[in-house]
Amino acid sequence: MLGSLAIFFAGLWPVSPLGKRYFVEAAIVVAVGMSVYHFALHLADERCRAQNIAATKVINKAVNKAVHHTQTRRAVRAPDPWDRKDY
Repeated sequence: MLGSLAIFFAGLWPVSPLGKRYFVEAAIVVAVGMSVYHFALHLADERCRAQNIAATKVINKAVNKAVHHTQTRRAVRAPDPWDRKDY
């Protein structure tokens, strides 16, 4: 199949001066476009990492607030109701 495509396109290059003329310019445009796309992906990755850090801080703060009452002397000395042998 690839051989038949090569035969089909074999005579197209000399016939199409428009393609030869703008080939380099098109390659430059594609390279610039891919560079911009890569830069945007890099910025999106940095944004996601910053969001994860911020969310982790908020979650840790909420968890610490929720379990603060379990760190008192009375709570530490009290037996754990879920720590039973019959479970």
